[in-house]
Amino acid sequence: MRHRLLVTGGGLLGLLALILVLGSADSAQAGTFNPELAITMADSAPETSSDFTADFNLPSGDVNFAALVTFIPKDWGVVPGDKIPIGAVVGELEAQATLGLINAACQNVLPVEFTMLNASTDPTDTVVYLDEDDNGTEDYAEDLDESGLQDGFEKYPDFIARVLVDEQDNPLTPLRRSAGIAIVAGINVLLQFLVFEPGTFIHEEIPHDESLGYPSVVLLQNAGDPDYDPIPGPITDFCTPLLSVNTSYGISKDNVCTADVPVDELDPLCAAVSVVLPEGDEKTDPDEGGKQLFANPQDGTYDFTAIGAGQRDADDDGIENALDTCQFIPNEGDPRINGDGDAEPDGLDAACDSDDSVTNSDEDLDGYLNRGDNCPLDGNGDPNETGNEDQDNQRDSDDDTIGDACDPNKDDADAQGELKKATVKYTVTIGAGTGAGGPPSAKACPNCVGNITDDDGGDGGGGSSIIIIIIAVIAAVVVLGGGAFFFMRGRGGGAAA
Repeated sequence: MRHRLLVTGGGLLGLLALILVLGSADSAQAGTFNPELAITMADSAPETSSDFTADFNLPSGDVNFAALVTFIPKDWGVVPGDKIPIGAVVGELEAQATLGLINAACQNVLPVEFTMLNASTDPTDTVVYLDEDDNGTEDYAEDLDESGLQDGFEKYPDFIARVLVDEQDNPLTPLRRSAGIAIVAGINVLLQFLVFEPGTFIHEEIPHDESLGYPSVVLLQNAGDPDYDPIPGPITDFCTPLLSVNTSYGISKDNVCTADVPVDELDPLCAAVSVVLPEGDEKTDPDEGGKQLFANPQDGTYDFTAIGAGQRDADDDGIENALDTCQFIPNEGDPRINGDGDAEPDGLDAACDSDDSVTNSDEDLDGYLNRGDNCPLDGNGDPNETGNEDQDNQRDSDDDTIGDACDPNKDDADAQGELKKATVKYTVTIGAGTGAGGPPSAKACPNCVGNITDDDGGDGGGGSSIIIIIIAVIAAVVVLGGGAFFFMRGRGGGAAA
């Protein structure tokens, strides 16, 4: 997948050591986009605080996602982020992504795990994402106050305000944010879940009808940040199948890393990922466990809705632009299959390879391998590295995953293939499922925001939110180092999606 990569020299060997080679992906469903969604409740009784698990999959051979936003039913009872201790454990996520490494076909799978913590939503107290102090660690991943929590949890990463904006380009502020940091081959990877009020504008391709509920958004690394430039890396493609399992807690768990002890007495994991769960019934001071995170609604049925779009395909050959090295000429082979249509192989399909008998892994000599280049035949590398000031480092102004350097319509994404849109709903039954439904009572969830019925049947008004119910399929993308906001920059460069 050609987009922002943060994998640099020091982490390369470690990254490759983590990869498990599982074989070539099946191409039988090439050109389709059929996301699969399932939600399992641990306890479906009305007004209880239940753990639940969300499974989201993209089948093998489907085009990968360009967009994915989930909507939480507005009647769900939710405690806002400012009512939950910072650092409280609110969920966990496991994902698997199918990758292409170092110009080869997608035939590798890398597992990634996150423990999610409640994090600050205060946009006035921010932390820089990048390593501005040049000490080898991103600023968000440092713990400058030695609290046991990295600054990206206690402060609000500044790039969010540049990535998530409304129709007037004003920054959006989430009702709730959870975050997790995983170490992938020695590299800090930041995953964040953000949820907004019903009706919030997220993207022009995503409906913002209040009746859909609360739009939930996933951010990986600082993808979509207009102030960030891509870096070439060893992971050059991201394919299906894509699997994710997101377990969300109804009641928070304690975090040993926040214990009120000297920082040198904390578990070394606290410095790396800011979370350690206590053993057995052990409690620490402060104890973030036992805090209500949400409450099931009243007896009835409720639809969780995921609205997604598959990536564009300019030449309509069933291979999305981000995976297609011959974006405007139908491929002779399938890049998901090792060596198919690429005899040398050098990552460039024979349909546009000037000489398929000669291996040239970087056809345009711009520092990006063919399968990691959004214009493999037109130089558009980093001008500081190539010495060519006319090159724009993979800029993609219209976010169609084709670089400006080779895009004849660089300001019109629709000209290079339409988005394959899909809406998936999963109905959850609460109680017997025969009731009229409605939000939980104030007694059942005293700290829930808005839309809470009082004991006398009244309506408290306002809005509610739940971040941890996000379908976190996009979390698998973090293994690419750059990740992807839901309308992916694909192969990097340019302004926020």
